[in-house]
Amino acid sequence: MMISEFQEAYRNRHKLAEGWKKEGKKTFGYFCNYTPEELIYAAGFIPLRIRGSSENIELADAHLPSICCSFMRSALEEALKGRYNYLDGVMFPKSCDMTRGLYSIWKRDIKLPYYYFLPVPGKRTDAAVDFFIEELQLFKESLEKYTNKKISEQSLKQAIKLYNENRALVRELYNLGLRDNPPLSGSEAFAVLRAGLVMPKEEHNAMLRKLLLGLSSAKGSPDGKVRLMIAGNTFETIELLQAVEESGGNVVVDDIDIGSRYYFSAVDENAEPLRALAERYLRKATCPCKYPAETRFYHILKLAKDYRVKGVILLTQKYCDTHLYDRPWLESSLKDNGIPALVVDHSDTGWAGGKFKTMVQAFIEMVE
Repeated sequence: MMISEFQEAYRNRHKLAEGWKKEGKKTFGYFCNYTPEELIYAAGFIPLRIRGSSENIELADAHLPSICCSFMRSALEEALKGRYNYLDGVMFPKSCDMTRGLYSIWKRDIKLPYYYFLPVPGKRTDAAVDFFIEELQLFKESLEKYTNKKISEQSLKQAIKLYNENRALVRELYNLGLRDNPPLSGSEAFAVLRAGLVMPKEEHNAMLRKLLLGLSSAKGSPDGKVRLMIAGNTFETIELLQAVEESGGNVVVDDIDIGSRYYFSAVDENAEPLRALAERYLRKATCPCKYPAETRFYHILKLAKDYRVKGVILLTQKYCDTHLYDRPWLESSLKDNGIPALVVDHSDTGWAGGKFKTMVQAFIEMVE
């Protein structure tokens, strides 16, 4: 199985990026789904998602208290240890409070050539789209000034086409989960998705095509595992999904910001590029830091019904305020629609696998 290649690419992401830098390629870090990667790619960079790790926090404690988002603390720890020194720039979008606050900390303490803070509207109205178009234009001009190179409409359209191809291939991968016996487990699919965050899209697309070709006629063995969904923000611990599988479940679909929320929505290739980007990044399934919240619930509900899940695990990184605010409403709304939900707080650092596994086992016994 080719899954090991995706796992290896993610495991060695820093080493690979350092190699690209030696080859004269430029890399650009970003934090969340409100980053218009196509613009960064069209400017000549390889966009790479900033990730954390499961290591203990040592250096970041001097900058952020322990009651801050565990993912953001972990990502800052990686940067303070010098693991992102190869980056030629970083962009922070105006999304959650932690992302906004971290911008000034990174800019002060992580010495990189270029920083940009991108205002992102909190709503999805026509006026918000018009505002965002203007902000994308300013970001485009800033990139052009930094690189001393114009971003042509043709290069931007090529970037949009490349990213749409990646999204379409990943949708094919998600479609495998619609089968009664998917040929990939949830942890294997997650390994494939996660690799796409930290490598050039051309390479990820090539690997996806090869994988999908091999899986086109593959049949999963009927193992009787309970079909589940995970909804939340982000996590690093792939062992979390493996623990679900060891407990008799299988995550066949997700609503997480490095999963379906990142990969599902395409950019209109026939529209004016900046407007098409603004429409896609504002009007896709939203993060809890944007309004209104109902959009995300209907997205979760549709996925849960389409993929015939028996229950939803609402997984939230500790101290992620935006997800914690809407979690009680999401839990009750899912139950009102006949879908049981398990609420779990999670931290990649100091992950309590045994406790999580016990909770999942009890949940599976309840929903079977």
